[in-house]
Amino acid sequence: MSAANDISNDARNLKDQAAAGAGRVADDAREELARLRGQVEKLMSERVTPALGDAADTVQDYAHRARESIEDQADSLADQVRDRPLIAVGIAAAAGYLLGRLMGGNTYVYPRDRR
Repeated sequence: MSAANDISNDARNLKDQAAAGAGRVADDAREELARLRGQVEKLMSERVTPALGDAADTVQDYAHRARESIEDQADSLADQVRDRPLIAVGIAAAAGYLLGRLMGGNTYVYPRDRR
């Protein structure tokens, strides 16, 4: 029975060694994941976050410029209307007429031929 006990002990030892090896592999994997997580966080804080901040600043600057340009053009148009009100009314009437013709289609009613 000692041979069976030896085999049983050897199997138990192999099982314990495998469990210990798996534990070491799991610990190594956790350490590697923690190291990689640290690297990703470092890259985010050093490169990605500043780049996003710069992009947001650029977009905000373009929006500010566009708003100023539109306000300047609106002021210029308002000044022209104040300087030449009759021309402005004439242009508005012509534009309204053309827009009405384009959008309204045929507004005339033709009598049908009754035969």
